[in-house]
Amino acid sequence: MFENLPFKEITLLILGTLSTFLIWRVQFHKDKIKSIESQLSEKKFHIYSELVHIIFDVMHGEKVGKKVSDRELLRRIMDIKKNMFLYASDDMFKAFTDWTLELQRPGNNGVDHFKKYFELMKIVRKDMGQNNSKISLDDFMIYIMQNEEEYEKFKTLYNWQ
Repeated sequence: MFENLPFKEITLLILGTLSTFLIWRVQFHKDKIKSIESQLSEKKFHIYSELVHIIFDVMHGEKVGKKVSDRELLRRIMDIKKNMFLYASDDMFKAFTDWTLELQRPGNNGVDHFKKYFELMKIVRKDMGQNNSKISLDDFMIYIMQNEEEYEKFKTLYNWQ
């Protein structure tokens, strides 16, 4: 009864169909993972961008007529904090916590938090693909202040080494 059935052809058809299905499944999961990674990267980008915008808005907002109130600043930091809990790496999470604690430290001279913020920005840059960044605290502060002489005065005033 089964003598006339083409077993080789049927077996090849079954194996071909199965391998096609498996290839489709693997590709489907790869695409799904890429989509999730893209969404995660986009969320991180928005969080990290807001971190950068906050410092620039606080430092330069008055110059352009858009001074940030303490209430607005707190709201923005809290928004970052909520999103960071979900999307940030452990290193980023801890660095953000260190920075916010430094902001609240009693006896803080109001500027030492820049050192913690710089460490936070180094992690941001690494997380966004700048793994070999060699930016120093001095490079960072000059970039923010846009004036080397003023930064040297700042370092002397606040006894930064």
